[in-house]
Amino acid sequence: MKKQLKKIISMLFPKGNFKEKIKLFYYSVNTPKQTSYELIREKEKKTVYKTTFQDLSLITNEALYFVAPDFNYYQHFYQVKSKDIIIDAGANCGHLSILFSKLTGENGIVYAFEPDTFNVARINNNLKLNKGLPENIKIENLLLWNENRLVDFYEAGTVGSSAVWIPDNDKCVKKQAIRIDDWVLNNDIKKLDFVKMDIEGAEIEALEGCVKTIENLSPNFAIASYHIVNGAPTYIKVEAFFKKMKYPYKTVRFRKNEIITFAGALIKN
Repeated sequence: MKKQLKKIISMLFPKGNFKEKIKLFYYSVNTPKQTSYELIREKEKKTVYKTTFQDLSLITNEALYFVAPDFNYYQHFYQVKSKDIIIDAGANCGHLSILFSKLTGENGIVYAFEPDTFNVARINNNLKLNKGLPENIKIENLLLWNENRLVDFYEAGTVGSSAVWIPDNDKCVKKQAIRIDDWVLNNDIKKLDFVKMDIEGAEIEALEGCVKTIENLSPNFAIASYHIVNGAPTYIKVEAFFKKMKYPYKTVRFRKNEIITFAGALIKN
């Protein structure tokens, strides 16, 4: 029914601001709890989107109709708080990084890992829209892996950019990869509260490069683990990794295809 309604809207209002208003109305009716949407106009008469989650507002160039539910999903066990040190691995356009920035405040830090150059530009554009945002987001244009080396990367400028899935060699570039353990050591990170990870199938490699960090800093994890690699969903290997480390974990299915594996002291088995 929802797909049919969206198709009808698209046919009746193929373009323009009026179509956005119709979509806004539709998704406002079907919005998650404590979430609302608005269209606002910038000085240049450009329409941008305002998403209010609980009492926090995010201004973005992209509509967050499909992203806003993740705000609760990723914080299902661990809720980001003031002064937290966070890794947002697979930051994409920076939507969650901005939310985490507001939650952790000026005394916290959000390290936004995003290897896609096009997406980094989108992060910076969204940061400019959010006036008064704490200057606590540090963009790391690096790929997380189990080795420190150059890695083939499908730079699509979308959520599908990946070091594991490369459908088009024309968009394949070399990207610098780093182990989280070495990044933590190089940056003298003494505290790491939360790691959100959605890196298109490279979660296993990233975790393999994070062993010492887990042992020393005991961060909480929320890992998108629905990606299919070699015919199997990644949560199988993610769970095996944490089981081997004897680190508490739990996989939860939210929306139809949204599977997140959580790990850390707060996990209730």
